[in-house]
Amino acid sequence: MDFHPSRHTLLLVGSANGEFTLWEIGLRERLVSKPFKIWDMQACSAQFQSVLAKDSSMPINRVTWSPDGDLIGVAFAKHLIHLYAYQQPNEARQVLEIEAHSGGVNDIAFSRPNKQLCVVTCGDDKLIRVWDMHGQKIYSFEGHEAPVYSICPHHKETIQFIFSTSIDGKIKAWLYDNAGSRVDYDAPGKWCTTMLYSADGTRLFSCGTSKEGDSHLVEWNESEGSIKRTYSGFRKKASGVVQGVVQFDTAQNHILAAGEDNQIKFWDVDNTNMLTFIDADGGLPVSLCSLLYLPTFSPFSNLTSVHSNRAFPG
Repeated sequence: MDFHPSRHTLLLVGSANGEFTLWEIGLRERLVSKPFKIWDMQACSAQFQSVLAKDSSMPINRVTWSPDGDLIGVAFAKHLIHLYAYQQPNEARQVLEIEAHSGGVNDIAFSRPNKQLCVVTCGDDKLIRVWDMHGQKIYSFEGHEAPVYSICPHHKETIQFIFSTSIDGKIKAWLYDNAGSRVDYDAPGKWCTTMLYSADGTRLFSCGTSKEGDSHLVEWNESEGSIKRTYSGFRKKASGVVQGVVQFDTAQNHILAAGEDNQIKFWDVDNTNMLTFIDADGGLPVSLCSLLYLPTFSPFSNLTSVHSNRAFPG
């Protein structure tokens, strides 16, 4: 799920059946619904066509808005990404279909290297790739030894870079060149981890789980590659129970984490102790949960759409 960057009541939702929907959550009105279909089968590789012939299901792994809210990116669990142009109030026009990776596309994001809007993807093939708006691959980053789980494009002054995490718990960082990864960190828990900058772009956080289901939320000291702060408030899992944080986000000076124990939890970025939590009454199953960027977040506002995501089917 992802909120529109400026129209904060527009919620983009991807589903396991390959359909994405756009909701006006204030009215609980569905504005756009796009079931999955392949736009150009002849352009698809023989490998991908063979995979589809065996199993035609196409779950969505990630949906996201471009920074200006004009484009929608959709990453699927098999090979493809779709880009749509959003026109208010209820039109999404096909723009690009790219066979981005061999296997699942695990994350998709937009970035602006050299002031040019691009799409960044990562996948089961252990690669991070950067695409221009014509669907041409302009960078391909190799170095991970396991499927790449998430990406975090960012910039500091004039330096553009991408953080990436893989399912073996490795964190790497890439500039838009062919010189390889600039860093190699181990994520707490050494499994599925998401990196994210604070809303003002100055502080770096990660959140993830271990294979045992333990959750880890930390702030990083970027210059040293070390953990600066570890946030508490997660429960120790019973043996064999794997249900940790699925995704997290920040807004203003607060952090939200959802999924663990079917709860939405909140922290102040400068306090390692949890502020409060909301019990979602089983409404955040680990396979479906997403956490959203709420630009006007406070611990006691703008929670209806997250807490009540069951009200938005698909």
